Amino acid sequence: MPERVYCPIISGWTNTGEKVPLPCMKNYLHQTLGLSVLVLLMLTGLSLVPEEFPIGDFHLRKMDIFADIRSDALPALPEKELPAPDSSTYIPDTTTLAAIDSSQLLPPEPIPLMDSTGFGRMIEDYSFGQQGLSRLFEAVDSIRLGRSARIAWYGDSFVEGDILIGDLRDSLQTAWGGNGVGFVPITSEVARFKRTLTHDFSGWDVYSIVKKNGAHPPYGVNGFAYRPRPGARVRYDGLQYFSHTRQWSRTRLFYTDSVQNTVFYRLNGSPGELCRLPSSSGALRRLELNQPGVHTAEFQFNNPAGLVLYGTSLEDASGFYIDNFSVRGNSGGPLKLMRPEFMRQFDAYQQYDLVIIQVGLNAVTNSLNNIKWYEAELDRTFQHLRQCFPGKPVLVISVGDRAGKSGAELVTMRGVPAIVSMQRDLARKHGFLFYDLFRGMGGPGSIIQLAHHKPMLANRDYTHLTHEGGRVIGYMLAKLFLDEHLKWKSAKSGM
Repeated sequence: MPERVYCPIISGWTNTGEKVPLPCMKNYLHQTLGLSVLVLLMLTGLSLVPEEFPIGDFHLRKMDIFADIRSDALPALPEKELPAPDSSTYIPDTTTLAAIDSSQLLPPEPIPLMDSTGFGRMIEDYSFGQQGLSRLFEAVDSIRLGRSARIAWYGDSFVEGDILIGDLRDSLQTAWGGNGVGFVPITSEVARFKRTLTHDFSGWDVYSIVKKNGAHPPYGVNGFAYRPRPGARVRYDGLQYFSHTRQWSRTRLFYTDSVQNTVFYRLNGSPGELCRLPSSSGALRRLELNQPGVHTAEFQFNNPAGLVLYGTSLEDASGFYIDNFSVRGNSGGPLKLMRPEFMRQFDAYQQYDLVIIQVGLNAVTNSLNNIKWYEAELDRTFQHLRQCFPGKPVLVISVGDRAGKSGAELVTMRGVPAIVSMQRDLARKHGFLFYDLFRGMGGPGSIIQLAHHKPMLANRDYTHLTHEGGRVIGYMLAKLFLDEHLKWKSAKSGM
């Protein structure tokens, strides 16, 4: 039997004793090793890139290939890492300030910081005279006389789909009155996600403050504008999930039109009517339809040349309303794209009694390196809100808890308490109200506890609430407003 000879070239055995050339492959071992080293060097380099490093409009996410071998311990969280930017570097557009008293832009001196033992359990009032909620509560007490109390809520994905706001609105409508969800957009990314209404639409060109649109019409009060294509339609159906969203009595459609136009509308599935929309010459107009017991409203635009739509308001003639202007990806800065003079036209119709701004999730990271640019951005945004809603009280609701991996452990991201502290300082600077949602929902690690609760109260992205979690936080905020209303009434009666 021939001796078996090991052939190292092909890494096998041959059963022949003859010296026959065997096929072999070229050795790429050294090239494979070189490629591996190159990939390792590239990944190491990417690990050194700061989190949210900008490349045009794109921001890199942090990559850390050494996370599993480095220490899991986090450094102490400072209340604030970087100093506030010099506000003198921002020069507002004087054309937008022509009709505004400059004394309305900033209070003469910031109110002293509130006692930290109350953070998360009270609305901190840094307004001049510390009467920031008086306008809202005066309006609430006038609902019985036939007026409305209305809040404009500018938020991000934390409240999209009426999560949290739906439960807050419903609870306060139970206490104070009103039916309907208030302002709703023409189209929505989360239409199938809502529990407040069924929303169906087709045939629209959409323009948004968070997307590059090129030439676009002025953005509306919710940060969007909508151009209808021929045959475009939108329909709203009330749902019974909440106590006050099934029906309403007043339907208002907001639009601008460069030429005379028409809209076909149906209420409650009726045969429908064709309504004339006079030319508005670029100014904001509304079509108002009053009919009790409306649970379905539908609009269709067959020849919509020159028409721009901004949204619909579903409500009663009086009552309490929160208009949800959530925009996914909104860090606050894009709000500066809304024209102040156009926002004042919306406010003339809506008469907001409180403006809420709740942003920050999109800026939270595990690094504090970007706090300075975000502080400067929010500083300009807060000044811009003053121009859009002059004389109106503004409530800043801080970023909530957000968690991420530090090594192999889930912990609150280091950016959260720093951004909360920065938002509080800016609220003081501008004379706004402030609510610490981070501490209100439980502080560090609270989003992790909510995500692992049964039923789940937060998603496993450790950032967003579920509908069930929104109910918990919504009820918490409703109680907060009701308690503040009682304190205000008590103080007023004791004068």
